[in-house]
Parts: sequence; structure tokens; C-alpha cells
Amino acid sequence: MLAPQTEEAYRRLRRMILSLELRPGEPLVERRLEERLGVSRTPIRAALQQLAREGLAVRAGRVFVVAPLDLAELEEAFEFRTWLETQVVRVAASRKPNARELKELLASLEADLDPEVELEKATDFHLALARLTGNRFVVASLAQVLGRIYRARYLEITRPHGAEAAQSDHLALIELVQQGKGEEAAAFMQQHLERSRLALLQGLEGSALLARS
Repeated sequence: MLAPQTEEAYRRLRRMILSLELRPGEPLVERRLEERLGVSRTPIRAALQQLAREGLAVRAGRVFVVAPLDLAELEEAFEFRTWLETQVVRVAASRKPNARELKELLASLEADLDPEVELEKATDFHLALARLTGNRFVVASLAQVLGRIYRARYLEITRPHGAEAAQSDHLALIELVQQGKGEEAAAFMQQHLERSRLALLQGLEGSALLARS
């Protein structure tokens, strides 16, 4: 468990990295972060070490920098996510759940919301769908992979009409799951994730946000 000040510094820095407020490759200079966060240097140093353990920061000489996005890792993460979520909707549909909670969640998504809020709610939707399987390990695995691609998903959801397209797809998925159409839901989920993956990777090609080999 992190000390309170370290926890505060860690959570704020993590949010800034995931939302791209701190860009990939940007130096994480302790003195500047101390002024920016209003937290002393010791908890900032501990927070940076925690972020490094999570792969969100890397050592570059004497300082940490925000970890670049790794295209190969993103491809693997999307592949695993597709395997996982297509099975999620198959199992969820076999149980023919009441989707009222998911519909309420979708109703809270609005086109003019802050992108970070939209992404958090989209993440909540996918995790809520996973919970319909009744398997805690499925939920934990999905949460982990979504965390690894959070920054990339932030870019995807902020592209023109990205949030609206996601909401439309989520509504369609709910209907298929509610009707017990597992195979149709799985096929639709695969198409949904593939469109998202292609749009994202096309936008990242040649980007300065990516790690360089």
C-alpha cells in the first residue's frame, strides 16, 4: 500500500499520462512535478517508480520519461482483447441477462462530455458486460488489457465521431446479448473492435507518440 502523499501523486500522474496530458517521451522532472502537483519530491519519486513498474514511465539517463506507445504491444493487446470480449458476449448472451443497468450506463454517455469521461464510461460499459459472465477472472483480465491500451483508446475516442460510433455499437451489442444471440453478438463485437483497431493504428502510423526501434 502506498503512503497517502505517494498515492495522491501516483494517481494524478497516472491520470495525466493516460489522458495524454503528459505526452509519450516527455521528461518527468521531479522539480517541475513538485511545483505542478504541490507535492514534495519524495512521494513524487516513489510515484514515478510505481509508474515505471506499470510500464507507464521509463528511465532515460538520470530522469524518467513518459513511456512511448509500443505498436507491437498494442497489436497484441487488441488481439487478446478480441479473443476475450467475443467470448464475453457469447457467455453473457447465453444467460439472457436484464440489460437495464447497461442501458442506463449508455444513457449517461453524451457527445459533448469530456473525452476522458467518455472513455471512462466506455471502459465501465465493457467491464459491466464482462461481469455478466459471472467470472471475476474474466473481468480482471479485461480490466488489465484495457488499462494497457488506455492511452491509445483515448486517441481513438477523440477522433471525429469516435464516441458516437462507439455508443451506437454498444447499443447494438446490448440488443444482441439481451436477445440471447451469442454468435451474432460475438461477430458484431469482433467487427466493432477491428474498426476501432484499424482507425487507431492508422492514426498512429508515423506518429511521434510511438516507440522507435
